[in-house]
Amino acid sequence: MQRINNLINGMALLEEEISNTAEIIKEEYNKASSAMMETHNYFLNGIQTGQPSKSYLLTRKGIEVLGEEVISIDIFIDNVLNFSNYPNKKIEVLKDLAMHLQKINQMIIESTTTT
Repeated sequence: MQRINNLINGMALLEEEISNTAEIIKEEYNKASSAMMETHNYFLNGIQTGQPSKSYLLTRKGIEVLGEEVISIDIFIDNVLNFSNYPNKKIEVLKDLAMHLQKINQMIIESTTTT
C-alpha cells in the first residue's frame, strides 16, 4: 500500500508542477501577444483543443480561429491541456507551446529590429 500511496503523491506533485508551468506559459503568451504588431500573427500548428482540429493564430487580440470569436490565451491553453487528459501528454503540449513561444519571441525581435 505504501508504494501505491507514494505513486499517488508523486502524481499529485506532477499535476501541480504541470499547473504551475501552464500558468507561466500563459503569462509568457500574453506578453508575446501584447508585443505583436497588429499585422503580425503566428500559426500554432500541431496544437488542438478538441476534435476536429482547427487552425489557431496567435495575434495581438489573443487566439483567433477563422470564422469564430477570438479566444483568450488563458482559456485556449486551459482547453488544450484539458484535451490532453494524461500527464505525459500535457507535458508534451507544454513543450510544444514553449517551442512555439521561442519562435514567436524571435519573430517579435526580428520585426522590431527591422522597423
